[in-house]
Amino acid sequence: MPTAAAPPEYRYLDRFGAVLIVVLATVCAQGLIDVRDHALGALVSWSISGLALVLAVRAGGVRKRWCRVADVVVLVSLVSNAGLVAITYVSPDVDPATNVGFLWLVTAALVPIAVARRVLQHRRVTVATILGAVAAYVQIAVAYSLILQALDAVTPGHLFGEEVPTTVYTYVSLETITTLGYGDFTATTDLGRLLLVSEALVGQVYLVVFVALIVSRFPVPSADDDPS
Repeated sequence: MPTAAAPPEYRYLDRFGAVLIVVLATVCAQGLIDVRDHALGALVSWSISGLALVLAVRAGGVRKRWCRVADVVVLVSLVSNAGLVAITYVSPDVDPATNVGFLWLVTAALVPIAVARRVLQHRRVTVATILGAVAAYVQIAVAYSLILQALDAVTPGHLFGEEVPTTVYTYVSLETITTLGYGDFTATTDLGRLLLVSEALVGQVYLVVFVALIVSRFPVPSADDDPS
């Protein structure tokens, strides 16, 4: 049951469990599939990411017209990537890893915004609140991994000093947002360092804000509730 009033047509309102499952599937796909020279793998990975946006805008209670806009963005991205798959079969020299595309970056960035917007409307903490908060947090790492991949494609030399599998971007992004800092992959450019530091800051601020949000909205027992 939704925790805030919403129009009855929002059938998928607050179904953040489905969003979280798809976001985790995106992490698994991007963390296991090296899309260099594998356009079909890239299409599968980015298609899952697009599905996350389609579900997120509906679970987040976004108005129908914006849901349609999100659908169109995902559809256009899928069509363009399907064309990329066809091109790579004709011209094997085309590397799909260097064609992340602006629309995919937009879709990945919009997921946590749509989810967090709805979670902030909750007046009390439910399972949906927690699932939504977790989904948005993990999706931030997904968005940063795509930004890292896009940045590496246009950076002279390489972001980490050498060419790396695309799975490394997801690994480094998750490592950064959780502040693990293993140090096995380190950015060698100023812009790369700034980007990773910004992710660490965003991740920590997000945790502080949403932990405070969740704690503040748990019901506080009153003196009348004391059984003694």
